[in-house]
Amino acid sequence: MRILSKIIGHSLLSALILPLAACGDDVSRDLQAVVQSEQRFAQTALERGIPASFQQFLADDSVIFVPAPTNGKLFYSKLPENGRKLIWHPIFATISRAGDLGLTTGPWEMKKSAADETPFAFGEFVSIWKKQPDNSWKVALDFGINHPSASVPSSTVDASPPSQGSRNEADLRSGLEKAEEEFAKISSVDKGKALFHAASQGIRIFREDALPITGKESAGKLLATDHLRMSCNESGRGISRSGDLAYRYGSYSAQADESVESGHYLRIWQTDNAGDWKIILDLQKKAPPARKQESEKN
Repeated sequence: MRILSKIIGHSLLSALILPLAACGDDVSRDLQAVVQSEQRFAQTALERGIPASFQQFLADDSVIFVPAPTNGKLFYSKLPENGRKLIWHPIFATISRAGDLGLTTGPWEMKKSAADETPFAFGEFVSIWKKQPDNSWKVALDFGINHPSASVPSSTVDASPPSQGSRNEADLRSGLEKAEEEFAKISSVDKGKALFHAASQGIRIFREDALPITGKESAGKLLATDHLRMSCNESGRGISRSGDLAYRYGSYSAQADESVESGHYLRIWQTDNAGDWKIILDLQKKAPPARKQESEKN
């Protein structure tokens, strides 16, 4: 789930998309459409409540994590409205060259009611958006983490245009398979080394109960101490028509000599200007204790 620290008004929604004007015309329009869809989603959640807004903006075959992957549209159709206010905004967005697959992420907060001034939960959300046949955008996958309270980030969006690599789609798809195979091979020995090796310069790392880490240099400090052996069991995947933006998700198990960690993961790949695949976002969410799994959602 997602949430943030102050209610988003229409003036803020307009301000958030200003940095996108620096992109090319076609890319700018696509990025604006994705970011504006996320902003409308957030505004609708404030106006109509959590279940209604998610039913409106999730795709029919959308995936959410509760904690295992499940159909989001069905889940929220059964979730009663309880008056809680989920508040968020995007601070990063990117899109595929084909303009059919997009990504947004940012901070969220939860309040017990509209009258409550103090949030009781905080975290980061990740939305993967797909363009629909009618050219609207719907959320194909929604995932996130909880973390301690943090200062409110800038309301501007870091809009990252797609790479301009010249490799064809078939070569890109083949390259992704090789990148995933190499990642899995290195992860089976040292997952920190595997992630650092495949990371983009602007990688975002999300871990449950920890503040997000942005940038390969900052990530290196964390990953240098992460020597667990990890294996992944993929549940689903997606890739853009242009073959330059892709995601995979599922369950993972990571272990040291005497400890084992398990949970669910989301890994988002994007090609750089050389046509090489790099991980731009890596999310791992540890499974909750068995006694809490029935009550905790996302």
